[in-house]
Amino acid sequence: MRYLTKSRYKLGLECPNKLYYTKKEAYANQKDDNPFLEALASGGFQVEELARLHYPDGVLIDDTPGDRYDYDAKVAETNTYLEQDNVVIFEAAFKFNNLFIRVDILEKKGDQINLIEVKAKSFKKGHDKKDVKFNSNWNFYLFDVAFQKYVIEKARPSYKVSPYLMLADQDKTAQVNRLNQMFRIKKNKENRTGIETMTEQIATLKLPEQSVLSLVHISDLVAGIESGKHRILKDFAFEDSIEVLAKAYSEDRYIGHDLNFGECKKCEFRTDESTKDKKSGFKECFGKQMNWNETDFEAATVFEISKLHHTKLKMFNELGVLKLQDIDDSQLMPKSDSKQVLNGWTLYERQVLQKEMALHDTALPYKLLRNELKAEMESWKFPLNFIDFEASTVALPFHKGQSPYEKVVFQFSHHIYHENGFVEHANQYINVKPGVFPNFEFVRALKGALGCNDGTVFQYSPYENSTLNQVKGQLEGSSEPDREQLINFIKSLTSPPKDRSYKGELWKPTRGMVDLCEVIKAYYYNAYTKGSNSIKDVLPAIFRTSPRIREKYARKIVDINMTTSNFPIDHIWLDIEEGAVVDPYKKLDKPFQDWDGNFERKSDIEEVNNGGAALTAYGLTQYTDMGEMEREKLKSALLKYCELDTLAMVMIFEHLQELTE
Repeated sequence: MRYLTKSRYKLGLECPNKLYYTKKEAYANQKDDNPFLEALASGGFQVEELARLHYPDGVLIDDTPGDRYDYDAKVAETNTYLEQDNVVIFEAAFKFNNLFIRVDILEKKGDQINLIEVKAKSFKKGHDKKDVKFNSNWNFYLFDVAFQKYVIEKARPSYKVSPYLMLADQDKTAQVNRLNQMFRIKKNKENRTGIETMTEQIATLKLPEQSVLSLVHISDLVAGIESGKHRILKDFAFEDSIEVLAKAYSEDRYIGHDLNFGECKKCEFRTDESTKDKKSGFKECFGKQMNWNETDFEAATVFEISKLHHTKLKMFNELGVLKLQDIDDSQLMPKSDSKQVLNGWTLYERQVLQKEMALHDTALPYKLLRNELKAEMESWKFPLNFIDFEASTVALPFHKGQSPYEKVVFQFSHHIYHENGFVEHANQYINVKPGVFPNFEFVRALKGALGCNDGTVFQYSPYENSTLNQVKGQLEGSSEPDREQLINFIKSLTSPPKDRSYKGELWKPTRGMVDLCEVIKAYYYNAYTKGSNSIKDVLPAIFRTSPRIREKYARKIVDINMTTSNFPIDHIWLDIEEGAVVDPYKKLDKPFQDWDGNFERKSDIEEVNNGGAALTAYGLTQYTDMGEMEREKLKSALLKYCELDTLAMVMIFEHLQELTE
C-alpha cells in the first residue's frame, strides 16, 4: 500500500502535483540530500534527544535495520504500549486507511493524549515574527500537527487529543556550559545514526525546568485549521485536503491541480547538469497544464526576475502569463520603489533592465552606471580590506547564558588589496575545538587583523554586520576584561540593526563596512547572473565577461602579485576548459580524498565548497566523536573555502575597477 505520511502530506500541501513525482527514481529531485547532514546542520538530533529527556520514563518504537519498512509492526508495537493507562511513547505509530504517522512524543493519561511535535525551530513569545501563529513561518508545522491529530482520532476515536509543539525558546537561556556537547552523534556498525547522551553532564540539569525547550499549546490554531478558517490549499477544507491527497497518492495519480507559480518557482522536480539523465516533473507539469514544448522552456520567464514580489507572481499566475516577452514593464511597477542604499538603480529599474537584456541581444552582456560607480569607488580608501565570516546558529547553546540560535562565529578570512595591485591573504581565524565558545576570541583576532591599516572594509551582504551586532550583545552581557574596547571596535564597523523590533542603542560607525553586494545592485547588472546578486552567481558571470580576470587567475599563484595561506604557490585558481572557466569552488580539494582507509571516519561529508557544507563541517567537528586527524582535515577544508570567498570579493572589485578605468 502507498501510505500518505506527514511528510508526503506536507509535500501535497505545497503542490498537490508533487505527490506524483516524489520517491520516483526516474525523476530528478533537487532536495534528495543526506538526511543525516540536514539534521546535523539544523541541530535536530540534539533537540529531539533533549525533548525526550523531559520524559525519562518514555519508551521508543525504534526502527530496525533492513530494506523494508514494516508499517504494521510499528503500529502493533505502539498498540501494545497503549494498553497501559499512563505511558509516554517516542515515535508512536498510527495508521488509518492509507494514512500513516509517527508521533515524536505521545503522552497518554487514560483517554487523554498529548500529541507533541518536536522541531529544531525557535520561537519568542510576543515577537511579531517569531511567535507561533498562522502565517508563512508556521503554517506547515501547524498543518503537520493537525494531520497527526486527525489520524490518531480516526484510528482511536475514544482518545481526546491535545496538540503541542515543542520548540527552542528564545526567552530561555542555557543553565550550563556546553549543552550541545551533551549529545554526541555516533554511527553504529550498521551505519545508522544514533545519539549518545553524556549522562553525567546532563544530570546537572533539572528538567524540564532548566531546558531551553518549551511546550506551546496550539489547540486553537489547530481548531482553526479543522474548521477551514486556516487553509494552505484554498480549494480544500482540511479533511477534504487529506482525502484528495490520500486517494491520489494511493492510486499513484497525477492530480492536475492548478499551477501555483509561487511553488512552481521553487519546484525541486527539475533537472540540472548533475541530473540531466532523469526526467523533469517540472517540465511534465507545464507540458500538461500549459501545453509547453521544449522551445517554450528556452524562453526567459518571470521566475528569473530578481526579488519579484509574491503579489506580482500571483498576478501573473491569475493572468496565465509567465514568459517575459508577454509582460509589460508597467506590470513590474511596485506601489512604491525607494532607491537603493547607494545612489544607483532602484529594484524596479533593475527588473526592467533584466527583462530587456533577457529579451534582446546586446553588444555587452552587462550594463553599468559608470560615473556613479566611479564616484563611489573613489570614496574608498586603500588598502582595501575584504572579510568573510562563517558562523553556526545552533538550537542548543554552546555557552551558559546563551539563548537558542545565538550565532557562534568560528571563522574569518581577510584579504588586503594594496593600491599597487598587490593582493595579500593577510589574516585568518578558525576555531573548531569541541565545545569552545569562540566569539570573543574571534573579535579580538578580527580587531588585530583590521587594526593593521585604516583602509575601507568590505563585506558581501549584511551578514558580517548582523553577526558582529549579535556578538556585541553577547559582549554587553559578559565580564570580559576588554569588552568595552571590543564593543567600540564593533561599533566602528557596523550599523545598528534595522529590525523594527530593535529598541537598543543607535550609533554611527566611523569605519562603516561597505557592502559589495549593494554596490553590484546599485551600479552593475550582468545578464549572465539572471538577476541573482549572490556572489556564487556574480563571480561566474564576471569570469564569462572579463578576459582580464580570466587571464590573471588562470596563472599560478607564484606568477601573480599575491599571497596565499592555504594553497600551494603553484595552484591555479581558474581552469579553462573548452573556453569556459571551471567553477573554482568545485576545484577545492575534497577533505578526505587521501584518507587512509585503515582509520575510521566519523563524518559523512565529502566536500566543503559552499556555505551550507561549511556549517555542516563545523557541526561535525562539534557533535561527533572524531579524532584530531579527521578534525584537522575538516579544518583545512574550511580554511581553503573561506580564503576563496574573500578572494572572490577581490576578483569582483578588480572587475569593477577594470570597468571604471
